[in-house]
Amino acid sequence: MTVAEELFKVKMSTKGQLVIPKSLRDAYGLKEGDSVLLIPRAEGLLIKKYEVKGEGLRGLLKDVEVNIEECEMILEEAKKTIFKVRA
Repeated sequence: MTVAEELFKVKMSTKGQLVIPKSLRDAYGLKEGDSVLLIPRAEGLLIKKYEVKGEGLRGLLKDVEVNIEECEMILEEAKKTIFKVRA
């Protein structure tokens, strides 16, 4: 069984931190200090490694495949949630 076929159960700390198991860190080349993107999906969170290029945010998501319609749908759902909370 490969790492991609295994299931991993982790607990969140009181500070909201998760520990990524060593086998996953090794398999995906994650090292201490690396940055990751947390991408909300209908079925859960997608964690994706990315390299910070320079000091600014320009081009940060350039290499991430993005479906514009999906992003707009997520933003609309978020807006509805925000307005429900404020009401």
